[in-house]
Amino acid sequence: MARPWRKTGGWPYVRQDGKKSWRVGYRDHEGRTRSKAFPYSEAARAWMRDYIDAERRGKETLMRFLLDLDAKERNAQEAGLLIGEVVQLYLAHNGPSQEEGLAPATYKSYRLIAKRQLLGHPGWTRDHRRELSPHPHAQRLALTPASALNQPQVARALWDEMLRAKVARSARHRARLVLSAVAAWAATTSLVPEVHTNGVLLANEQRLSRRRSARGGGAGVTWRGRRRHGAEAASWALSTLAVEHVRAEQLRAQGNGRPALLAERDAMTTGLQFGLSCRNQEVWGLRWGGVAGGRMHIEEVISWGRLGEGKTYGSTPRTTRMPALLVEDLERWRELLAAQGVAVRDCDFIIPGDLAGARYGLREAEGDGCHLTRSQATAWGPKRFRPAVRSVAASVPGLADIAAATPYSLRRGGITARLRSEDSQVVARECGTSLEMLDKHYSFALEEYKDKGPQPLDEAWREARLRASTQARAHALTEAPAGARA
Repeated sequence: MARPWRKTGGWPYVRQDGKKSWRVGYRDHEGRTRSKAFPYSEAARAWMRDYIDAERRGKETLMRFLLDLDAKERNAQEAGLLIGEVVQLYLAHNGPSQEEGLAPATYKSYRLIAKRQLLGHPGWTRDHRRELSPHPHAQRLALTPASALNQPQVARALWDEMLRAKVARSARHRARLVLSAVAAWAATTSLVPEVHTNGVLLANEQRLSRRRSARGGGAGVTWRGRRRHGAEAASWALSTLAVEHVRAEQLRAQGNGRPALLAERDAMTTGLQFGLSCRNQEVWGLRWGGVAGGRMHIEEVISWGRLGEGKTYGSTPRTTRMPALLVEDLERWRELLAAQGVAVRDCDFIIPGDLAGARYGLREAEGDGCHLTRSQATAWGPKRFRPAVRSVAASVPGLADIAAATPYSLRRGGITARLRSEDSQVVARECGTSLEMLDKHYSFALEEYKDKGPQPLDEAWREARLRASTQARAHALTEAPAGARA
């Protein structure tokens, strides 16, 4: 728990003219160290007590206290709000702890872009060694009367100023998205009486130019777009052979000091995300009760260490068909867990959070299942998946291009493999995505299979497992000493 502290240099601090002030240091809702001075010791102590009380209730409550948002809301009728104040109200009333608040990841993204592009806060370089000065266009926007949100001019002016300031295109689109969300919320709440419509939507001009010069970032330089080819496609969407080599590498870790159960867990996680073509957060929320008749029911996700709904509309709940090979792997995994005394009831998670010990994982509030914490889920990719990928890329001929793959590459690879033989509408529905996304981010990876014809995922996966096993045995014989081969 964070507590304010008495500033050094005397308490009270006595100025040269003899006046006294009681100075208090504290950390704000963004983690920055700040200070505040009071004319009386009683006022300083009362403020410190109020700070502790607000901090215990959560970050959003602390933000309301430090920014005095309650007073601003009470005075809204008397003095018109500014856009910066409306943005702060939006973040305070739409945090993850609110009943209908934003998802944790969405809230973090909105807050970061709002601070830099809408509120005029300073930024930092990627290495966090140098502070960046605030954007003038963001400071002007924050001091603009909130009533301007009723008209499209404020959104048009913000876009043009960001363009002149050379703000990245993705940041411009995100800033406009957040400003639109703020205006839409303000138009529906009584806290901002000045705003009665979302004027950002009225600025509906086509801002994305398709000219070659615009696609190339200016100067007429050709840009090849999002379509990946060759080496880039290999790491963007992993093939069945690459997945099998990664699984084998994860299983071999048990011979290098890693507990066998945890090595099996890593390989099972890789197989689940590939076979189900699911997102990172979805694989951690799978329960044994969701397995039924060769299909998996995906109902929950573990996002930021919390059980919740899926990322997008239609992502959860949904049911997807499992390859037969994945069904067999799950049966073996369940038998292995049961043999080790791990609970495998319908309410238990397929990937438990406490396999490494009782002090790990997070026990759900209602029920008896134990899932991964936020830190466990975040660390799995860098610690357990990426090292195996790099090892495979360095040692297996033909797979050097997968070195940059991430866990999400498993989802892309699974979807790509399914598209070889299944109807795209079925794939989109069972994978919780859309036909547009399939065309934009997945179908291009099928180019390497265009001469091989359609092949079901289960068939391709079994061939890859056999081929990977054969290659591994051949490699072991090659590396073995001459006496051992004899």
